[in-house]
Amino acid sequence: MLKYGMYAKAVELLCFKQALARLAQIYPDMDMKRYKRSVKREYKEMLLRTPDIGGSSLEMNLYIAAFVFSLHKAEPDRITPEVVDEMVTAVFDSPFMVKAHENKKCTLFTDNVQDKKVQESIASQTSKYELDWKFHYEKGVDEFYNTYTECGICKLGKRENCFEFVPCLCNMDERNYRNEGGQLQRTKTLGQGDECCDFHVTLIK
Repeated sequence: MLKYGMYAKAVELLCFKQALARLAQIYPDMDMKRYKRSVKREYKEMLLRTPDIGGSSLEMNLYIAAFVFSLHKAEPDRITPEVVDEMVTAVFDSPFMVKAHENKKCTLFTDNVQDKKVQESIASQTSKYELDWKFHYEKGVDEFYNTYTECGICKLGKRENCFEFVPCLCNMDERNYRNEGGQLQRTKTLGQGDECCDFHVTLIK
């Protein structure tokens, strides 16, 4: 199972401030201290019932997704997908998050990173973990293709009856790649009910 430990607390540290600041603009009447306590409770409970994926490099995405789903579960009548989208956008547009991605700029297309992704994609096909991703990675020069046929975030969304919130996270992919020096082209997503997520990322020159 996932743990309410270092990764979970790092997600809270990175996300709470910006998310709550945006929410306070949307709902000035909401008791943010009470809501934050509710989110933390929902988040911890969700993590402790969510299977891990063996320490995969993608596992952090499950911690982030669980946090996002907890934003809704803490106040289900008011925290709709539209509101969560605003909160998630505020987090990913924060100076810290932009800087974190910019620090990785141009590493996406290096041999080391791409060769590791190729190996991870091969291993993903026989993963024994219920919430793991399955994907096929094609290495290129100043570009790569990454086709996901199974997504851990989508699986967690279905487990938690929060699948409608998955696109809130999908929407962040384009800006994250852009901050890292890549341009994402994608025509399908599992989060929208398609058969795959077809990532094609090219170097911004």
